[in-house]
Amino acid sequence: MDTVNKEKAIRAIVSSFVEAYASAFSDRHLSEVDDEDGTINMKIHNVFIAALGPEIQYYSALARSLDSSLGNMLEKMAIKIATLNYEVTQEVEGPIYQEQTDYIAELLECYKNTKGANHKKPSIADYRNIIGK
Repeated sequence: MDTVNKEKAIRAIVSSFVEAYASAFSDRHLSEVDDEDGTINMKIHNVFIAALGPEIQYYSALARSLDSSLGNMLEKMAIKIATLNYEVTQEVEGPIYQEQTDYIAELLECYKNTKGANHKKPSIADYRNIIGK
């Protein structure tokens, strides 16, 4: 697939995912307003937020639901876009050793630490070092 067609495909994927997400999110939450087991009502029971009142409680639960479902949608969209260039599977096979787990944890801390001497940007060498552990 050439660059122009790939860009059109990516734009179409993004557009369809965002439109479907917005519609489904709205429909789901409107249909679950009075449902005790609905997404918002299940997330509304937070003792710390409850002290701030019912309105804050509702909007906090709505924001948490939005954050969670938006992350899931973005992951699915990224996978769909990746299939334009790569064979994508969501299966991982084989052992992971404690040394690898420890190294990955250290890397994640360094990536997360945006200030200071321990800050690190991801690199291909990091991946190679995981394999070498």
